[in-house]
Amino acid sequence: MPRGFLGAAVLFVLSVSSLGAAIWPAQLGPHKLVNSAPLEVSASRAVWDELGFLAAERADYGSFKASTFQFKDATGAYAASLESTAGSRVGNYLVACEGRCPSEFLKLATASLPHVSRGSVPSLSEYLPRRNQIPRSLRYVIGPVGLQASAPQIPAMAAAFDFGTEAALARYQTGLALAVFSYPTPALARQQLAVFQKLTDVTAKRSGPLVVAVVGPQGTTAEALLKQVNYAGVVESNEAPPPPGLVVTPQTAGQMLLAIISLAGVVLGFCLLSGIAFGGMLMLARRFGYSAAEGSLITLHLSDK
Repeated sequence: MPRGFLGAAVLFVLSVSSLGAAIWPAQLGPHKLVNSAPLEVSASRAVWDELGFLAAERADYGSFKASTFQFKDATGAYAASLESTAGSRVGNYLVACEGRCPSEFLKLATASLPHVSRGSVPSLSEYLPRRNQIPRSLRYVIGPVGLQASAPQIPAMAAAFDFGTEAALARYQTGLALAVFSYPTPALARQQLAVFQKLTDVTAKRSGPLVVAVVGPQGTTAEALLKQVNYAGVVESNEAPPPPGLVVTPQTAGQMLLAIISLAGVVLGFCLLSGIAFGGMLMLARRFGYSAAEGSLITLHLSDK
Protein backbone atom coordinates (compact mmCIF):
# COMPACT_ATOMS: atom_id res chain seq x y z
CA MET A 1 0.00 0.00 0.00
CA PRO A 2 1.42 3.44 -0.89
CA ARG A 3 2.67 5.43 2.07
CA GLY A 4 0.61 8.54 1.24
CA PHE A 5 -2.59 6.50 0.93
CA LEU A 6 -1.88 4.79 4.26
CA GLY A 7 -1.42 8.16 6.00
CA ALA A 8 -4.66 9.48 4.54
CA ALA A 9 -6.50 6.35 5.68
CA VAL A 10 -5.18 6.74 9.23
CA LEU A 11 -6.26 10.39 9.35
CA PHE A 12 -9.71 9.45 8.08
CA VAL A 13 -10.13 6.77 10.74
CA LEU A 14 -8.99 9.15 13.48
CA SER A 15 -11.37 11.88 12.33
CA VAL A 16 -14.32 9.47 12.20
CA SER A 17 -13.53 8.09 15.65
CA SER A 18 -13.21 11.60 17.10
CA LEU A 19 -16.60 12.57 15.67
CA GLY A 20 -18.23 9.52 17.19
CA ALA A 21 -16.53 9.86 20.57
CA ALA A 22 -18.68 10.70 23.59
CA ILE A 23 -18.35 14.19 25.05
CA TRP A 24 -19.69 13.67 28.57
CA PRO A 25 -17.53 11.35 30.72
CA ALA A 26 -18.66 8.09 32.28
CA GLN A 27 -18.16 9.67 35.71
CA LEU A 28 -19.14 13.28 36.42
CA GLY A 29 -17.94 13.78 39.96
CA PRO A 30 -19.89 11.24 42.06
CA HIS A 31 -22.51 10.79 39.32
CA LYS A 32 -22.35 7.86 36.87
CA LEU A 33 -23.42 8.05 33.25
CA VAL A 34 -26.56 6.05 32.36
CA ASN A 35 -26.62 6.77 28.63
CA SER A 36 -25.89 9.52 26.13
CA ALA A 37 -27.06 10.48 22.65
CA PRO A 38 -26.36 13.16 20.03
CA LEU A 39 -28.39 16.34 20.42
CA GLU A 40 -30.09 18.26 17.64
CA VAL A 41 -29.19 21.94 17.17
CA SER A 42 -32.24 24.18 17.36
CA ALA A 43 -30.38 27.39 16.50
CA SER A 44 -29.40 28.51 13.00
CA ARG A 45 -27.03 25.72 11.93
CA ALA A 46 -25.36 27.83 9.23
CA VAL A 47 -24.41 30.51 11.77
CA TRP A 48 -23.16 27.92 14.28
CA ASP A 49 -21.10 26.15 11.63
CA GLU A 50 -19.42 29.47 10.89
CA LEU A 51 -18.70 29.86 14.62
CA GLY A 52 -16.90 26.50 14.66
CA PHE A 53 -19.63 24.20 15.98
CA LEU A 54 -18.32 20.63 16.39
CA ALA A 55 -20.83 18.42 18.19
CA ALA A 56 -23.72 18.31 20.66
CA GLU A 57 -24.65 15.65 23.19
CA ARG A 58 -27.21 14.97 25.89
CA ALA A 59 -26.23 12.69 28.79
CA ASP A 60 -28.39 11.06 31.46
CA TYR A 61 -26.82 10.85 34.92
CA GLY A 62 -29.91 9.49 36.64
CA SER A 63 -31.03 12.38 38.81
CA PHE A 64 -30.27 14.98 36.15
CA LYS A 65 -29.61 15.34 32.43
CA ALA A 66 -26.69 17.34 31.04
CA SER A 67 -26.49 18.88 27.57
CA THR A 68 -23.48 20.37 25.84
CA PHE A 69 -22.63 22.08 22.57
CA GLN A 70 -18.95 21.94 21.65
CA PHE A 71 -17.18 24.63 19.58
CA LYS A 72 -13.71 24.91 18.16
CA ASP A 73 -12.70 27.76 20.48
CA ALA A 74 -13.98 30.05 23.21
CA THR A 75 -14.82 32.83 20.74
CA GLY A 76 -17.29 30.61 18.89
CA ALA A 77 -18.95 29.49 22.12
CA TYR A 78 -19.13 33.11 23.32
CA ALA A 79 -20.78 34.26 20.07
CA ALA A 80 -23.25 31.36 20.18
CA SER A 81 -24.18 32.10 23.79
CA LEU A 82 -25.25 35.62 22.82
CA GLU A 83 -27.88 34.50 20.31
CA SER A 84 -29.01 31.32 22.04
CA THR A 85 -30.37 30.24 25.41
CA ALA A 86 -28.75 26.81 25.09
CA GLY A 87 -26.90 27.17 28.39
CA SER A 88 -23.90 28.64 30.17
CA ARG A 89 -20.49 28.96 28.56
CA VAL A 90 -17.64 26.81 29.86
CA GLY A 91 -14.56 27.57 27.74
CA ASN A 92 -15.43 26.41 24.22
CA TYR A 93 -18.64 24.66 25.39
CA LEU A 94 -22.23 25.66 26.10
CA VAL A 95 -23.61 23.46 28.88
CA ALA A 96 -27.05 23.10 30.45
CA CYS A 97 -28.58 20.94 33.15
CA GLU A 98 -32.12 19.67 33.80
CA GLY A 99 -33.48 17.90 36.85
CA ARG A 100 -31.84 17.76 40.26
CA CYS A 101 -28.66 19.41 39.11
CA PRO A 102 -25.65 19.46 41.46
CA SER A 103 -24.78 22.89 42.79
CA GLU A 104 -21.22 22.53 41.43
CA PHE A 105 -22.40 21.50 37.96
CA LEU A 106 -20.38 24.14 36.08
CA LYS A 107 -17.26 23.28 38.07
CA LEU A 108 -17.72 19.58 37.33
CA ALA A 109 -18.23 20.32 33.63
CA THR A 110 -15.07 22.44 33.50
CA ALA A 111 -13.03 19.66 35.09
CA SER A 112 -14.56 16.77 33.13
CA LEU A 113 -15.25 17.88 29.56
CA PRO A 114 -12.44 17.06 27.10
CA HIS A 115 -10.12 19.78 25.82
CA VAL A 116 -11.79 22.75 27.51
CA SER A 117 -10.34 25.95 26.04
CA ARG A 118 -8.83 28.39 28.52
CA GLY A 119 -8.74 31.26 26.01
CA SER A 120 -10.29 34.60 26.89
CA VAL A 121 -13.41 35.88 25.17
CA PRO A 122 -13.24 38.95 22.88
CA SER A 123 -13.62 42.37 24.50
CA LEU A 124 -14.84 44.19 21.39
CA SER A 125 -18.41 44.42 22.70
CA GLU A 126 -17.19 46.71 25.49
CA TYR A 127 -17.06 49.53 22.95
CA LEU A 128 -20.84 49.36 22.48
CA PRO A 129 -22.71 51.85 24.72
CA ARG A 130 -24.99 50.21 27.30
CA ARG A 131 -27.49 53.04 27.48
CA ASN A 132 -30.72 52.32 25.55
CA GLN A 133 -29.31 49.00 24.34
CA ILE A 134 -32.05 46.43 23.77
CA PRO A 135 -31.54 43.43 26.09
CA ARG A 136 -30.11 40.30 24.41
CA SER A 137 -29.58 42.18 21.14
CA LEU A 138 -25.79 41.89 21.38
CA ARG A 139 -24.19 39.74 18.68
CA TYR A 140 -20.61 38.77 17.87
CA VAL A 141 -19.85 38.17 14.19
CA ILE A 142 -16.83 36.46 12.63
CA GLY A 143 -18.10 35.75 9.12
CA PRO A 144 -20.55 36.67 6.33
CA VAL A 145 -23.30 34.29 7.47
CA GLY A 146 -23.52 35.87 10.90
CA LEU A 147 -23.33 39.36 9.41
CA GLN A 148 -26.21 38.60 7.02
CA ALA A 149 -28.30 37.34 9.95
CA SER A 150 -27.51 40.30 12.23
CA ALA A 151 -27.09 43.26 9.87
CA PRO A 152 -28.12 42.47 6.28
CA GLN A 153 -27.69 46.15 5.35
CA ILE A 154 -23.90 45.71 5.55
CA PRO A 155 -22.46 43.48 2.80
CA ALA A 156 -19.62 41.06 3.46
CA MET A 157 -17.34 42.96 1.06
CA ALA A 158 -17.46 45.95 3.40
CA ALA A 159 -16.50 43.86 6.43
CA ALA A 160 -13.75 42.01 4.50
CA PHE A 161 -13.63 38.93 6.73
CA ASP A 162 -10.68 37.63 4.70
CA PHE A 163 -8.50 39.93 6.82
CA GLY A 164 -9.61 38.17 10.02
CA THR A 165 -12.19 40.85 10.77
CA GLU A 166 -14.47 40.42 13.77
CA ALA A 167 -17.44 42.56 14.76
CA ALA A 168 -19.71 43.27 17.73
CA LEU A 169 -23.23 44.55 17.07
CA ALA A 170 -26.17 45.67 19.20
CA ARG A 171 -29.57 47.26 18.63
CA TYR A 172 -30.92 50.27 20.47
CA GLN A 173 -34.33 51.58 21.47
CA THR A 174 -33.87 54.49 19.07
CA GLY A 175 -34.35 52.03 16.19
CA LEU A 176 -30.67 52.08 15.24
CA ALA A 177 -28.07 49.32 15.23
CA LEU A 178 -24.44 49.97 16.10
CA ALA A 179 -21.63 47.72 14.83
CA VAL A 180 -17.91 47.87 15.64
CA PHE A 181 -15.58 46.11 13.18
CA SER A 182 -12.04 45.29 14.31
CA TYR A 183 -9.23 45.09 11.72
CA PRO A 184 -5.63 43.96 12.18
CA THR A 185 -4.21 47.41 11.38
CA PRO A 186 -5.46 51.02 11.16
CA ALA A 187 -4.48 51.04 7.46
CA LEU A 188 -6.96 48.25 6.69
CA ALA A 189 -9.64 50.02 8.69
CA ARG A 190 -9.01 53.21 6.69
CA GLN A 191 -9.26 51.23 3.45
CA GLN A 192 -12.59 49.61 4.39
CA LEU A 193 -14.06 52.86 5.73
CA ALA A 194 -14.33 54.11 2.16
CA VAL A 195 -16.53 51.09 1.35
CA PHE A 196 -18.77 51.67 4.39
CA GLN A 197 -19.28 55.31 3.48
CA LYS A 198 -20.80 54.29 0.14
CA LEU A 199 -23.56 52.22 1.77
CA THR A 200 -27.14 53.45 2.04
CA ASP A 201 -28.50 54.21 5.53
CA VAL A 202 -25.08 53.56 7.09
CA THR A 203 -23.11 56.24 8.96
CA ALA A 204 -19.51 55.21 9.59
CA LYS A 205 -16.23 56.49 10.99
CA ARG A 206 -12.80 55.09 11.76
CA SER A 207 -11.12 55.09 15.16
CA GLY A 208 -7.71 53.41 15.19
CA PRO A 209 -8.10 49.86 13.80
CA LEU A 210 -11.89 50.05 14.29
CA VAL A 211 -14.63 50.95 11.85
CA VAL A 212 -17.77 52.04 13.68
CA ALA A 213 -21.03 51.89 11.70
CA VAL A 214 -24.55 52.98 12.63
CA VAL A 215 -27.25 51.22 10.62
CA GLY A 216 -30.42 53.25 10.20
CA PRO A 217 -31.58 56.71 9.13
CA GLN A 218 -28.80 59.27 9.13
CA GLY A 219 -29.18 62.26 11.41
CA THR A 220 -28.21 63.72 14.77
CA THR A 221 -29.21 60.58 16.66
CA ALA A 222 -26.95 58.42 14.51
CA GLU A 223 -24.09 60.91 14.84
CA ALA A 224 -24.50 61.05 18.63
CA LEU A 225 -24.37 57.26 18.86
CA LEU A 226 -21.34 57.17 16.58
CA LYS A 227 -19.42 59.67 18.75
CA GLN A 228 -19.69 57.42 21.80
CA VAL A 229 -17.29 54.84 20.35
CA ASN A 230 -13.59 55.70 20.32
CA TYR A 231 -10.63 53.36 20.19
CA ALA A 232 -8.43 53.30 23.27
CA GLY A 233 -5.14 51.43 23.06
CA VAL A 234 -4.30 49.26 26.05
CA VAL A 235 -0.70 49.24 27.30
CA GLU A 236 0.19 46.39 29.64
CA SER A 237 3.29 46.29 31.84
CA ASN A 238 4.83 42.94 32.74
CA GLU A 239 7.59 44.37 34.94
CA ALA A 240 7.29 44.08 38.71
CA PRO A 241 6.85 47.47 40.41
CA PRO A 242 9.58 48.61 42.85
CA PRO A 243 9.06 47.65 46.52
CA PRO A 244 7.08 50.17 48.59
CA GLY A 245 9.32 52.87 50.02
CA LEU A 246 12.08 52.35 47.46
CA VAL A 247 12.92 55.66 45.75
CA VAL A 248 14.53 55.26 42.34
CA THR A 249 16.34 58.39 41.10
CA PRO A 250 17.61 58.67 37.51
CA GLN A 251 21.36 59.04 36.92
CA THR A 252 22.90 62.31 35.77
CA ALA A 253 25.18 62.55 32.72
CA GLY A 254 28.27 62.81 34.99
CA GLN A 255 27.29 59.69 36.94
CA MET A 256 26.74 57.80 33.71
CA LEU A 257 30.20 58.83 32.41
CA LEU A 258 31.89 57.75 35.66
CA ALA A 259 30.10 54.40 35.45
CA ILE A 260 31.39 53.89 31.89
CA ILE A 261 34.97 54.75 32.89
CA SER A 262 34.75 52.42 35.90
CA LEU A 263 33.48 49.58 33.72
CA ALA A 264 36.30 50.15 31.21
CA GLY A 265 38.86 50.03 34.04
CA VAL A 266 37.43 46.78 35.35
CA VAL A 267 37.57 45.21 31.87
CA LEU A 268 41.20 46.37 31.29
CA GLY A 269 42.25 45.11 34.70
CA PHE A 270 40.63 41.73 34.03
CA CYS A 271 42.45 41.45 30.69
CA LEU A 272 45.82 42.35 32.28
CA LEU A 273 45.43 39.86 35.12
CA SER A 274 44.26 37.15 32.74
CA GLY A 275 47.33 37.69 30.52
CA ILE A 276 49.74 37.55 33.49
CA ALA A 277 48.08 34.40 34.82
CA PHE A 278 48.17 32.70 31.41
CA GLY A 279 51.83 33.60 30.81
CA GLY A 280 52.80 32.46 34.30
CA MET A 281 51.14 29.09 33.80
CA LEU A 282 53.00 28.52 30.53
CA MET A 283 56.33 29.49 32.06
CA LEU A 284 55.79 27.06 34.94
CA ALA A 285 54.81 24.30 32.54
CA ARG A 286 57.90 24.98 30.47
CA ARG A 287 60.19 24.92 33.52
CA PHE A 288 58.84 21.56 34.70
CA GLY A 289 59.33 20.03 31.26
CA TYR A 290 55.79 19.88 29.95
CA SER A 291 56.24 18.93 26.28
CA ALA A 292 53.30 20.91 24.96
CA ALA A 293 54.68 24.09 26.48
CA GLU A 294 57.54 24.33 23.95
CA GLY A 295 56.80 26.77 21.18
CA SER A 296 53.53 27.95 22.70
CA LEU A 297 55.06 30.98 24.40
CA ILE A 298 57.14 33.73 22.80
CA THR A 299 59.50 35.42 25.21
CA LEU A 300 61.02 38.82 24.39
CA HIS A 301 64.45 39.13 26.08
CA LEU A 302 64.40 42.90 26.14
CA SER A 303 67.10 43.06 28.86
CA ASP A 304 69.72 41.77 26.32
CA LYS A 305 69.19 44.75 24.01
